[in-house]
Amino acid sequence: MEKREDLRIKKTKRALFKAFFTMLSQMTFEEMTINALCDKAGVRRATFYKHYTDKFDFLNAITRKLRYLFDSTSWKDAAGTNTKEYYIAYAKRVVGFVNEHDVIIQNMLKSDLLPTMMNMITEQNYVDTCERLHTAQKEGLVLKASPEVIAMMCAGGIAQIVYHWIADGKNKDVSVLEEEIGVMVSSLL
Repeated sequence: MEKREDLRIKKTKRALFKAFFTMLSQMTFEEMTINALCDKAGVRRATFYKHYTDKFDFLNAITRKLRYLFDSTSWKDAAGTNTKEYYIAYAKRVVGFVNEHDVIIQNMLKSDLLPTMMNMITEQNYVDTCERLHTAQKEGLVLKASPEVIAMMCAGGIAQIVYHWIADGKNKDVSVLEEEIGVMVSSLL
């Protein structure tokens, strides 16, 4: 049975997450200090260290939380759709999310934080996609390749496309990029 997190801990983490994103819209990750983060969140430094070993551990927790929230919303939005439609919509939502959070993404890019976060997200996307494709295959979905190969192509490919799109100054309209990614994902499934 999963242990429920105390309400005080949830509030502390929520305050830290909110402060982090506020600060990240104003500075790079490297410029951010634990002291400044704690001050902004109204959390004691000792409390921060009860939950995280350092700011990189904190970043990892934020990445996992965002990934979970994004993914659970994606699945809820995709209720009643087939696997292929879900992954096309999922890929489009990734592009849309990145486009909506431009200031934060640009600060991540300046700090070389974006590649690190994208690697963490890509690794988890690969694991999740493999699991879902295996399940869909058991339910009758016929795949053109193994779930592992498709998962790696989707997770890695989408991450690289989005990374280069950002790094190149978003030189392509978001709707065009979403459509192109959708076509590619569709051809894999």
